[in-house]
Amino acid sequence: MGRVQPSNALYLEVSREYGHPLLGFERREIEKHTDIATKRNIGLLMARMCGWRTVFFLDDDIRGMEPSLIGRAAALTGQYRVVGFQIPEFPDNSVVCHASRVSGGVQSTFIGGNALLVDTRRAEAYFPAIYNEDWLFIYDAVAARSAGVAGRLRQLAYDPFSRSAVPEEFGELIAEGLVRALHSGSDVSTLYFWMDAIKKRSRFIDEVVGRLHGTAPGTDEPVPDRDRILRRLDEAKKRLLEISPMSCLSFYRTWRENVDVWQRQLLGLPTSLTPQQAIRYLRLPSV
Repeated sequence: MGRVQPSNALYLEVSREYGHPLLGFERREIEKHTDIATKRNIGLLMARMCGWRTVFFLDDDIRGMEPSLIGRAAALTGQYRVVGFQIPEFPDNSVVCHASRVSGGVQSTFIGGNALLVDTRRAEAYFPAIYNEDWLFIYDAVAARSAGVAGRLRQLAYDPFSRSAVPEEFGELIAEGLVRALHSGSDVSTLYFWMDAIKKRSRFIDEVVGRLHGTAPGTDEPVPDRDRILRRLDEAKKRLLEISPMSCLSFYRTWRENVDVWQRQLLGLPTSLTPQQAIRYLRLPSV
């Protein structure tokens, strides 16, 4: 993000060392993925403290956003807690999902935190420090059929196989299991559910590997960069083998407890601060 900005805009820098009591509540057993959850939670806290009805999250690699689309999304918050955009051309998927796509697999997309409008009065979840933090944030809204789609956007292309699949695997497993349970009505609070989720994830990775050993879709040639993609899938599979059903269940239980703690914290916040006052409240440096 550049430093040139309108006079009524605020530019905040959040270092990886940043901490605040309002963000120190999360009890977890899995390593922190990135600092994006912290930054998005700051956005939620700022919106709540400033009395804003909505907050819009937009990643800097998203293209095609127009004022009319934001207006359409804002109008939909009268019906939905969260409103996002589909990004079908180059979706922000995991390494494994990109591998599935290039191997000829069908990979669906849905809304995510890269372009998301949130009704701060009704969406009371937080972004957990885990891969797929946006999916866990919107989980309750999706379960309540309160997540809408306002249109389509584009994302700048990048090389998904330049990064390791290891830090994504646990979050992928959790998110896939939760989404599957929404469709099937399964009880996610049992060890059996997570045993089955790990088995399904393992089979999925094996299927992608099997397709990659064939030819690229629509050609008689191998999939481009196949060896590197296979190495990424091998990383994912090894990480998956380290994950136990108990660790998944423990995360799920702790995450639900954390959501309750977050909601209680929100009730104790001031709600009529100026943005500058909210920044000082959160002990953030403004630039």
